[in-house]
Amino acid sequence: MPNYGKSIAAALLAALTAVHTMLSDDVITQQEGVQIAIAAVTAVSVWLVPILAYAWLKTAVATILAVLNVLATLIVGGIDHGDLVQLALSALTVLAVGAAPARSDAPPTPTPMARHSL
Repeated sequence: MPNYGKSIAAALLAALTAVHTMLSDDVITQQEGVQIAIAAVTAVSVWLVPILAYAWLKTAVATILAVLNVLATLIVGGIDHGDLVQLALSALTVLAVGAAPARSDAPPTPTPMARHSL
């Protein structure tokens, strides 16, 4: 958990988003498909982004994608009860990613010799 907490939190909430979408009305609309895709991209992005010099970068990525989820919801069909839960899950994802522990080391910089051996 200390190394992958942020990624685990984002992945769990992406799965919860997908499950909620499927169970809420037994139909996945285009809007809900976009919400699931954004949740999945959030989980993958949080895992891929190394901290480097900015410890807040994983949380920033989760925040940007949560805002995208809100915009997709507002633009496509407005907000109903199911959407409120989805938006709450987006906000919870940001909070969970921000609070979860993680240690990401920047990948080593390739040496000139290593670049030529690829």
